[in-house]
Amino acid sequence: MNVCSKKEVRTIDQKEKNKEVKDQILQAAKTLFSSRGFDGTTVRQICEEADVSLALVSYHFGGKENVFNALFEPLRHTFMNAHYDVQDSIGALRSFCRNFVLYRIQEHELIDILQQEIVMNSPRLEMLKDVFLPSWEQLRTILLACQEQQTIYFESLDVALNFIMGTLMYSLNNPFLNRSSLQATPDQIAELAVNFVLHGLQTNL
Repeated sequence: MNVCSKKEVRTIDQKEKNKEVKDQILQAAKTLFSSRGFDGTTVRQICEEADVSLALVSYHFGGKENVFNALFEPLRHTFMNAHYDVQDSIGALRSFCRNFVLYRIQEHELIDILQQEIVMNSPRLEMLKDVFLPSWEQLRTILLACQEQQTIYFESLDVALNFIMGTLMYSLNNPFLNRSSLQATPDQIAELAVNFVLHGLQTNL
């Protein structure tokens, strides 16, 4: 039987405590960046929201920009590790759209922040290239497969790509634009989005 020494126990406890503090800071930053934007959020506000001392942000992250960058690690992992079988181009397109919408609902604050950065063409976009470009390239590859297999018609790949991503990134939780609550599950919303995209692409006006 392995018996941890007191020093090892203290080390484990400290690592767990550090992780808990870092998670608190990241959650607070995600909430504030989503509602106030990066420039409208201070380190002090993040610490107050996370209920931690001001020095801990510097200790764990080194500053606000590093906190911002760390927020997107889950998104990087999700998009960079997603794979779709383009031999079934329609199935791949369905899966991509569905997965993106479900993730958008689950991590709506992260996608809200990403949208803000893209719209403002912020100086932080360069560090976020590996966050959003993989998903765009995946969708581009899927649409090219659809075009080659003649499963879907569209006149312009770039226009189709931009309109699809715009549809998938759109937020349904904006109270200004959505005055009544949508009575639908995430799965139902994802299916509606998939059908909207497919019908739009297949419409030859």
